[in-house]
Amino acid sequence: MVKWGVIGAGGIARRRSIPEVVKFSKKSQITALMDISEELVKEMGKEFGIDRWYTSVEEILKQDIDAVYIASPVFEHEKQVAAALNAGKHVLCEKPMALTFDQTEAMVHLAEKKNLKIGVAFMMRYNVYHQKIKQLVEENQLGQIVYGRAQLTCWYPPIPDAWRQKKATGGGGALIDMGCHCIDLLEWIIGPCQEVTAFIDTITHPYEVEDTSTILMKFKNGAQGVVDNFFNIPDQAAKNMLEIYGTKGAVITHNSIGQDSAGKMWLYLESENKGYSSQQARTKDAYQEVILEPKSMYAQEFDAFSHWIQTGEKPVIHYEAGVRNFRIIEAAYQSSKERKAIKL
Repeated sequence: MVKWGVIGAGGIARRRSIPEVVKFSKKSQITALMDISEELVKEMGKEFGIDRWYTSVEEILKQDIDAVYIASPVFEHEKQVAAALNAGKHVLCEKPMALTFDQTEAMVHLAEKKNLKIGVAFMMRYNVYHQKIKQLVEENQLGQIVYGRAQLTCWYPPIPDAWRQKKATGGGGALIDMGCHCIDLLEWIIGPCQEVTAFIDTITHPYEVEDTSTILMKFKNGAQGVVDNFFNIPDQAAKNMLEIYGTKGAVITHNSIGQDSAGKMWLYLESENKGYSSQQARTKDAYQEVILEPKSMYAQEFDAFSHWIQTGEKPVIHYEAGVRNFRIIEAAYQSSKERKAIKL
């Protein structure tokens, strides 16, 4: 088992990562926790039977652990990743990896210099429905992929001292916080993005980061895509959809993009080569529901990273995914600011 420490035991680590890794992981064992809140980290330690807990990064990095999962606010990532690497620990960093592309690259260069492994927590690649879609595309069952859409929204009103609502501490709003997952999924499934156009605004909430974001993506293979992320749509109003369309069929999911490992999926495949129909009739729902057994995305990503440490076999969440993702995000912000398409 690979021994893990967690830096930042609140937030996503408390809701999902720690409980799911403890319950479902086969190759990863969380043996130490760190959070600036002594009350929180002590409570988490007792709840999950982890008897080593600390309130400083320096303390946890002195422990006998192989890797650290960094789930602290984004503005802390740069210095905490550097501290972990300098202490000889492998790092799985929550998304986005840093506040800027330059910071992200610096992390990677330091890891390579230290001969250590660094990855980004794009756990949604391990959703069973997303993996099924990836398989369908790779097997050419959908034909030529021509369009994709990824949606992730939430209702996120002003909250006192919320770090995600400040540019200096979050790096941005709906796009960088939620859109990074959507962009990553479309690139992973469809292929590399080569051009982006973006419309990014703050139209509802009185904070400085964007609450409204729509990204248009042009892929190297000719396909097009849309990523929509909003902090101003009620939670129950959006389906957090992933849609992939090809010349032989299509797949649609509801609520597979998010923190939950489940969701629903519908698949349509053409049974024969058809010509043009002037009627374009769509009276019959031709989609068939696909039902798969959910598996913990968080346990899978930890175990994939642990496997990397044990065998040298790169997981799909290695650092290259984080670097590419940030390049696209920065291009999207540039596009919105300059009101033009940006080539990558």
